[in-house]
Amino acid sequence: MLTALARKEVRELLPLVLLGVALELYLACTATGMQLGFFEERGVGPIPFVSDQTSQLFFYVSGGLAFALGLWQTTGESSRGTFQFLLHRPLAREAIFGTKLAVGASACLGVALLPVATFGLWAATSGTHASPFTWSMTAWAWFLCVQMLLVYLGAFLSGLRPGHWLGSRFLPLAGCVAALLLMRTIADWQWSSLVASLALEIVLVLIILDVARGRDYS
Repeated sequence: MLTALARKEVRELLPLVLLGVALELYLACTATGMQLGFFEERGVGPIPFVSDQTSQLFFYVSGGLAFALGLWQTTGESSRGTFQFLLHRPLAREAIFGTKLAVGASACLGVALLPVATFGLWAATSGTHASPFTWSMTAWAWFLCVQMLLVYLGAFLSGLRPGHWLGSRFLPLAGCVAALLLMRTIADWQWSSLVASLALEIVLVLIILDVARGRDYS
């Protein structure tokens, strides 16, 4: 039954995921100078992942997708009135919402990691650009991919909990975005920032499961 639920989530999220993949690949092509399947001469250009601004746009797309997926998995169910049907299944609420979170988080990570890996492989290939490159330059990008889950979890919790849309409903999302920006400012993407993000993500998952368990869906 959990497999059927996971397939349902994949089917419903697939259009958004495909849109995100298309946008990320477009940005990756722009970052590498690729057009119509061919590389252009870039000469001495920005250093990939260091001074290349295009690579930072990856995370605007992945952040927007994380926001959309988190809200779609919660407010979409509410607007269609399907929460009652889901919760009528002989499964614990923790299992149902845990499955939704697993599918949504996997989609967010996959879309976020794809352009970083694509651009990194291009940058590491000899002869593609005139700038120096080592894989250590991409550390901040990998960390940020994981930290983008804060946006997803914040959006999921905002959509799940009761509240006014123009009032307190989006406080979890606002808090997660503020924490993400704060960690980037004071931790400079070191390992401490990653550990703090993972700890906060675990806390958010526990809060989501607690809200899901206690909410009245009638």
